[in-house]
Amino acid sequence: MRDDKKGLICFDLDNTLIHSNKAHIVAYKKALKKVGYSFITNQQLLSKFGLSSKVYLKELIPKITPKEIEEIQVLQLKYLEQTSKKYATRIRGVIGALRKIKKHYNVALVTNCSEEHIQLLMKSTQLDPKFFDTIVGNNHILKPKPAPDEIIKAEKLLKQKADYMVGDTVYDIIAARKAKVKSIGVTSGLQDYNKLKTENPHKILKSVKDLPKFLKL
Repeated sequence: MRDDKKGLICFDLDNTLIHSNKAHIVAYKKALKKVGYSFITNQQLLSKFGLSSKVYLKELIPKITPKEIEEIQVLQLKYLEQTSKKYATRIRGVIGALRKIKKHYNVALVTNCSEEHIQLLMKSTQLDPKFFDTIVGNNHILKPKPAPDEIIKAEKLLKQKADYMVGDTVYDIIAARKAKVKSIGVTSGLQDYNKLKTENPHKILKSVKDLPKFLKL
């Protein structure tokens, strides 16, 4: 429940709060093979992670049709139910950090994942939805990050301006800047310090685990 006296911090999900790359890749490879695009490599997929699936599938396969994208998304979700149980894990220290942060801030989950993906991944990694005062995913109405729409939606739902957006990719940082919110990059994902630095975030940390110390909590 939102506390009017608290600030607001928005968090990305994948590679910010949980490690899920392998779960996503194995599921996508199976889905892509089923639809006839087995030539897409792991590295190609990883290079686009952080964007919405609709965007990066179109970038990776320019000739792909909307129907094929939808088919891949449905199949990937089906396979992810299996792969997330095996490969998805919470990032170390996240739960302790969220507990400390919740005492001083309202917390929003802001991700390009669909609602179905969010529920599945949170269940697989035992990330309790109760940590979040609101959850905003890609509902095909809002423009996904790097657009600011998802952050702005979280602000509207909680009726307050966000203090920070925390994420592991430049897309989180760009979205935050467009939403006029300070960004905090974390190097717990695929993009290192130098990559995140190119978009001039307010701060770069190794992990969400380090966030309470930065916030002086």
